[in-house]
Amino acid sequence: MERRVDKRLGLVAALLGVAALLATVSVINVTYWYVNTTQPPVIKYVGNDTYVMNGTFVKANWYYDPNTGLNITKVYVTGVPGDIVNITNALRVCNNYNTDVKIRISDVLLLQDFTVTYQNGTTGSGAKLIRYMAVKFVPPPADPIVIIKDGQPVDTTTDYVTLPPGTCAVLGVDLIIDANAPYYKTLAGFQINIEKVPK
Repeated sequence: MERRVDKRLGLVAALLGVAALLATVSVINVTYWYVNTTQPPVIKYVGNDTYVMNGTFVKANWYYDPNTGLNITKVYVTGVPGDIVNITNALRVCNNYNTDVKIRISDVLLLQDFTVTYQNGTTGSGAKLIRYMAVKFVPPPADPIVIIKDGQPVDTTTDYVTLPPGTCAVLGVDLIIDANAPYYKTLAGFQINIEKVPK
């Protein structure tokens, strides 16, 4: 008789285990996720100075980077060796969102340094010939500029600029190139990151 009770208890325990398993498996929440696209809240446009003298001093274009999936804006600025260049409208960053957006320059990196032949015949770093470069917001916040001296970033962030819906921030650049710089050469490339945050 005890064997029958043991068998029954074993069978009941097995059934309870199966019931518990079925209970945990049968409670399933299913969610479906769809990914849509929309217009970005902040859009970059070429500045008005790109039209001055057919873009002699500033040009801008963009390309798609398949490795990162990002649209990269390239701005080309041209300085005159030994002279000061002031470009007030190189790039516009506009808010197409329905609420305020804050933007700032969050980082500056030396992306590429070119070896060039100076006017005195020696060769060396093209970046070092960029004696001073300041990328700035116009009109400015309290800290409006990032600064590059002798080809090296020394001040890499700005304060935030608040853009109400439908407005733009304008970026300009001041540039001083060493008098020994060669003519018609690219000296260096910099990556300047613009960060945006919704209000």
